[in-house]
Amino acid sequence: MLAGAVVRLRPARSEDLDWIVTACGKPSAFGEFEPFFIGEAESLRRRFEQDGLLAEDFTRLVIEDRAGRRVGLAGVDEVDLHSRVARISATILEPAERGKGFGTDAHRALVSYLFLHRGLLRIEAFVAAGNTAARAVMRRLGFVEEGVLKSRVFAHGQRHDVVVLGLLYDDWSRRSADTLPI
Repeated sequence: MLAGAVVRLRPARSEDLDWIVTACGKPSAFGEFEPFFIGEAESLRRRFEQDGLLAEDFTRLVIEDRAGRRVGLAGVDEVDLHSRVARISATILEPAERGKGFGTDAHRALVSYLFLHRGLLRIEAFVAAGNTAARAVMRRLGFVEEGVLKSRVFAHGQRHDVVVLGLLYDDWSRRSADTLPI
């Protein structure tokens, strides 16, 4: 389990599967920019049976608030231990729970864990160009917008650009040292 200031990230349990499939299958779950289909939600159930959603190349963790309520899913994908790189994501699935710092805290916990305990040197995130709130979260955490993948995602009847963001361990550790209390 990973703990942040306002969230905990934990492996999925069998009793989470119905919630995951239902929550991920709602059109509002991923907002207007991110595609997600019930077939993909059902594939999470099959993946859980195979590896508990904890594979090296595809990990999903349940995001809980401090009261233990499930509010979202976090992901670590495309882990490359040779290059020491991975891609992260965190999505607050219920629109009413957004804007409370859960997504920021989940991303912060993932970054700290991957840099400090997995020895990664670079973390990436892909965010829909129009998702200004998520882009602001990533920038606050020190991520740098490195480029745009034009027309990368088809969601809700139209194509969307995706912004590639990156954070290097050296930049993160300097930034973390600058913000620690003396």
